[in-house]
Amino acid sequence: MHNLFSGMIHRMFMGRCGYDELSRFLALSSPVPFLLAIILRRTAGGYPSMFLLFSAMVLFLWSLWRAFSTGLYYRRKENEQFINSHFYISVRNTAVRFSQRKEYAFFRCPECRHWLRVPRGAGKIEIRCPECGSRFVKKS
Repeated sequence: MHNLFSGMIHRMFMGRCGYDELSRFLALSSPVPFLLAIILRRTAGGYPSMFLLFSAMVLFLWSLWRAFSTGLYYRRKENEQFINSHFYISVRNTAVRFSQRKEYAFFRCPECRHWLRVPRGAGKIEIRCPECGSRFVKKS
């Protein structure tokens, strides 16, 4: 049964784009306007919540369209532009910092604003930025 179902899924996605980073982001961000619409429906009423419901549906359908698209070249180009965008890089770096928050402390260099990672629990230490070479003291 499992092999039959996985074979059907495999055949269905042959020659199609599948879920890349942009499609995954669109699908995972579609519940946000949906939840906001539920909250606003109680307070603001009709039109704002309808707009948010419509935008949630558009985001989800866009992710499905991208996943089942056969225009591999164009979808790959769009995905590459998304991955190289400042927005995606900052979201990904924030997620990495959040996942490492128990082992490391993160500071921004006061000169160049570069993120620096130091081990937690080392006390007061002098940190040297590898980008600009400036030094500053922080408690880890």
